[in-house]
Amino acid sequence: CGPQALHTPTFNFTAQKAHPILVTFHPTFGAMVSVTSFPFAVLLLTLLSPLARAEVFSDLADIVSPPPSVESKALESKADAFWKVVLSAADEMKMSEHLKLYEDTEKAIAALPAENTYVREALTDVLARLKRADAMVLKQGVQSSSVASEQLGAALQGESIFSFFTGGQNFLTQALRRFVNGGEYQDKLSAQVYQRQADILPVLRGAADSTSNVLADSRFASKRSFDVLKYDIYNKGVPKTPQAAKDVANRLVDATGETRHRFMSFITQTVNGISKDFLGKNDGAAATSAQSSLHEALARAEAADRSHKTIVDI
Repeated sequence: CGPQALHTPTFNFTAQKAHPILVTFHPTFGAMVSVTSFPFAVLLLTLLSPLARAEVFSDLADIVSPPPSVESKALESKADAFWKVVLSAADEMKMSEHLKLYEDTEKAIAALPAENTYVREALTDVLARLKRADAMVLKQGVQSSSVASEQLGAALQGESIFSFFTGGQNFLTQALRRFVNGGEYQDKLSAQVYQRQADILPVLRGAADSTSNVLADSRFASKRSFDVLKYDIYNKGVPKTPQAAKDVANRLVDATGETRHRFMSFITQTVNGISKDFLGKNDGAAATSAQSSLHEALARAEAADRSHKTIVDI
């Protein structure tokens, strides 16, 4: 300690090399001791009384780990982000706009002249396949929406309160791990990620079982719709196809494409959501909570901006 130490707020020295201890002298708070060797820290904590150990880790947790409210918000944010992706994708599969097309197709079939046998049979086949594909997609969407809505509405499972007196010999290990890397929160997050994978697995299995049927029916319906459009063009001596039937055929082509696209989009979005959820299982609580708050603020700002534009338009 030279004369310069009097003009600086702190100075340090290290004890024996075998057990390095950092002692900091502060003009206001006095001497503060910290341990620079992790094994020696474990030894010191082992020698402390149970109540002293609990006090140490409580203080360390407050310093290093975010408060429980932040951790809870982060866990809820992760769950919401995952299930809202599933819910949004499932809602897109409820294609109520096809009901009008079903009605128009039936009217077009009924209005066909008796000689348009081929077109009548083709449109009837297309309508049956589209209805079947839409029914399978709708069923998948309803089931997925039900699971996602249930999970979004469910409260987080109750958290067990850790106590040194019931923690057994793992108390020191768990507390140190929490101090070093926020292990308690990470354990909860990892467990919930794996639980979400287990919850969504039946949904993906159902989608996998329906995939071949949906795609086969969509391809067949699309092909037969094109057959209707070109039938009187590439075949000589056949009755001319009424324009109303061709208009319906064009709409059926678009509808089968929508059915196929929305079904595959649901699978893609769900799988991407699972991947993103898994990759984020090591995200910190504070960062996740802050990101969630930012997204909420942006959403409120966008909603307010849309409301303002609506008022101005009116």
